[in-house]
Amino acid sequence: MDIGNRRLCTAFTGICLAVFASLGPSVWAQDDPSATEEDDIPVLAPADVIAPRLLGGPANAGSEASITATRGRLEMLRVPNTVTVITNEEIRIRRAARSLSDALQGLPGVLAQKTGPLQHSPFIRGFTGFRNLMLIDGIRLNNSTFRTGPNQYWATIDALSLQRLEVARGPHSVLYGSDAIGGTVNVIPWRRTSFERGLHTNGGMYLRSASGERAHFARVQTEGNMNNLGWAAGLSRKIYGDIDSGGGSLPGTGGIDEWDADVRFDQRIGRYWTLTTAWQHVRQFDAPRTETTVDAVPFHGTSVGGDLQRDFDQERDLAYAKLAFDAGECSAPFSRGHVALSYHRQAEERDRLRTGDRRDLQGFSVGQIGVQLQLESPTRWGRFTYGAEYYHDTVDSFRRSSTAGVPGGPVIQGPVGDDATYDLFGAYVQEHIAWGRWEVFGGVRFTYAAAEADRVDNPAVAGSDPTTPGNIIQVSNEWTNVSGSLRALYHVNPRWSVYGGVSQGFRTPTLHELTALDSTSIVETPAPDLDPETFVSFEVGVKTEQQRLRAGLSGWYTFIENSIVVSPTGTLIGGVPEVRKDNAGDGWVWGIDLEWSWRAAPAWTWFGTVSYTDGEVDQFDPAGALVRHPLDRMKPFAVWTGVRYAPPCSRFWAQADIEHSAREDRLSFRDETDSRRIPPGGTPAWTRLNLRAGAKLGRNLRMSLALENVLDENYRIHGSGQNEPGRSVVLALDLDF
Repeated sequence: MDIGNRRLCTAFTGICLAVFASLGPSVWAQDDPSATEEDDIPVLAPADVIAPRLLGGPANAGSEASITATRGRLEMLRVPNTVTVITNEEIRIRRAARSLSDALQGLPGVLAQKTGPLQHSPFIRGFTGFRNLMLIDGIRLNNSTFRTGPNQYWATIDALSLQRLEVARGPHSVLYGSDAIGGTVNVIPWRRTSFERGLHTNGGMYLRSASGERAHFARVQTEGNMNNLGWAAGLSRKIYGDIDSGGGSLPGTGGIDEWDADVRFDQRIGRYWTLTTAWQHVRQFDAPRTETTVDAVPFHGTSVGGDLQRDFDQERDLAYAKLAFDAGECSAPFSRGHVALSYHRQAEERDRLRTGDRRDLQGFSVGQIGVQLQLESPTRWGRFTYGAEYYHDTVDSFRRSSTAGVPGGPVIQGPVGDDATYDLFGAYVQEHIAWGRWEVFGGVRFTYAAAEADRVDNPAVAGSDPTTPGNIIQVSNEWTNVSGSLRALYHVNPRWSVYGGVSQGFRTPTLHELTALDSTSIVETPAPDLDPETFVSFEVGVKTEQQRLRAGLSGWYTFIENSIVVSPTGTLIGGVPEVRKDNAGDGWVWGIDLEWSWRAAPAWTWFGTVSYTDGEVDQFDPAGALVRHPLDRMKPFAVWTGVRYAPPCSRFWAQADIEHSAREDRLSFRDETDSRRIPPGGTPAWTRLNLRAGAKLGRNLRMSLALENVLDENYRIHGSGQNEPGRSVVLALDLDF
């Protein structure tokens, strides 16, 4: 595969050089690049027209649009990728989701794994954590401290503050760089969209209560504008209690308190320019990781942890400014573009109380400065998108321990190397060519990454005492990468499109992989000599948008090369399996994703998803032999389907849906040792039935009432550390004023 990758990169470089050559006189052309010989080919969607997501939405709700998959706004029938758009109404009313992970539940190719109530890390097309990229209005949430396997950082997204989110499956490393392997999720925050003359203000309140989670959410928000200056602001409060599962109460899963705040200003400057400034704050207190404690309730033979307490506090602040312009499709030399400056701070602290009156406090903080530049130019063939971005992380970590209140000695680092920095630079180009019924997207990206850590515990020297000679080492490494993508879409007719292509992906090692000294569900030690991972993914699919039917079917296959695999050594440290990390993981993963929404009658819609994933990767068995074994936490065969009753012009709707997940017994070596989250032999199959209804009461009040898990199924999503709620009543109210 190495030779094949080099040849593919060479071909993409040649394509881009040819594109640059074509930019000569044509970059100043005023011709409409969207005009083709076929007048019935779809054209670009208006800037703010976003219809309800595919699943369960009306089949004739209008064309959705995506900006994430191609870095340009296109109707879904023109996007050569598998993309799902989820709207604010779907999150807050139709699903009344408690988290971003719950909003993704049921999507094909997505496994909504949850270690704890605020520690969830969806798997997308076989990958999780740092192998999926989370964006907030195009700005990276991912940073160099993201740890291996599932992690809790996506839980810091306040789902109540979103206008919509987009899930673009498959590698997008050409456009977004490292980590965009399984998928890229872009959350678009709530913003003011109306700019009438004069002063206009309005507000809103949202309430959600769920009996099975014993959770209560509230949000107040306001928005308005003074001529061309718009604003939107909100404050969310969330309280989580102990979960009532189908098997009874789960002690130690509640006691969580969360505060979220967000402010955004959009200033329209003339006809083409907009200046956006925004700030987000998230603060989570006492989020438990119950499966590691003595409060854990066994499920089909899972083991119980030995900690008396293991709670996480998380804090995140994001501030950014973005200057954007949109001069229209035909403007030259630049039709659209933006420049953005961001500062992202994330911090966490883990409070672990162990037997023998021993307490460990550890954590880190990372400050990330980001700069982005993106431009679009019309060309002789279509549209040329190009840009660059740079992120710089500064990381500090700590660990303090005590026994019976007596402080322990000094240590070298916390969960990651101390006094560390990480640099990530990328420059990319993409040409979008429209020719008759064909649309072709070709691109290439150059990436440079560098990691530096001044205080790292030497794994070759016992203990963590910084005064021990040779026990402090410095880690320094840098990498470069060139990746390409070539995708095409053919419009069979105005309602049907066929698409396919090949995309390379890559991921540079994080500071956590290079310098981690931590005990979670595994015990990790520093591995400073790791190399980047590379991937090549092939995909073909078909999609349709008709008056009564909207559907998509895709098949994909991803080659995995040089993947960093985490393999148990066979040694237990404090009852927790020790692991090794190696660039030994060659393998593959493939799957089939299907989703549909069919309006069978004016008031009735049948919707659903079906997905299957399979994959294997090389990993070390406890004896040290390199063998091929299933990927970590494979998504089981899953089906989600339902019917919705929504009479035309009515304010009322009702829905029944059923979700089934097959038994999952394809386990990696790491899964087999994860006895607290995965039952011996695998996770049992489960089926959940839900009944939902909603109405719009008057002009300003929307509500929904759901009876979830009607049959009180006692089940666990594969790879999770807790069971899901049993029979639960969920009430949501959304008031505008």
